[in-house]
Amino acid sequence: MKPHQANRLSEWLYLAAMAVAFFTGFGNMPLYQRYYVTDLPGFGWAANFMINVEVHYMAGAVLLALAAYFIVSWIFLRKEGLRLSQTGRIRAIVLGLALLTGLAMAVKNLSGVVYPLPLLIAMNFLHMSLAVCYLLLALGCRIARAPWLRKNQR
Repeated sequence: MKPHQANRLSEWLYLAAMAVAFFTGFGNMPLYQRYYVTDLPGFGWAANFMINVEVHYMAGAVLLALAAYFIVSWIFLRKEGLRLSQTGRIRAIVLGLALLTGLAMAVKNLSGVVYPLPLLIAMNFLHMSLAVCYLLLALGCRIARAPWLRKNQR
C-alpha cells in the first residue's frame, strides 16, 4: 500500500470510528428510544444498551490503535520538519484525555476493579465533557480549515 493510500485509509477509519463512537456514546444514555431514533430502519439495535456499549468499545479500540499509529507517524514526520499546529496540539490533548478517560472507564468492567462511586461519576462526566468539547473543537477547526500539522519555521 502506498503512503498516500495508507493516509487516506487511516483518515476514513478515524472519521468512521469517531462517528460510531459519538453515536454509541450518546446511545449509552437512554436517548434514542425516547426520541424514536430506534424506530428508523436499521437502528433498532441502538436501543440495546449492551450492544451499544460493545460497539462503543470497538470504536474506542480502533481510535486507540489509530492514535498509536498517528503518534508513531508524527515522530517520523518531525524529522521532515512537520510539527503539530496550535489547534492540532489542543485537539490532540483533548482527544487523548477523552481516550484515556474512556479506557479508564472500560477498565472498571474488569473483575476485581472497583472505583468509588464519586470517582466513577466524575470520570463519566469528564469523559462526556471531553467528547463534546472535542466534537465542537473538531467541527470548528474543520470550518476554519485549521490543519493538524504545520511546517517548521526554521
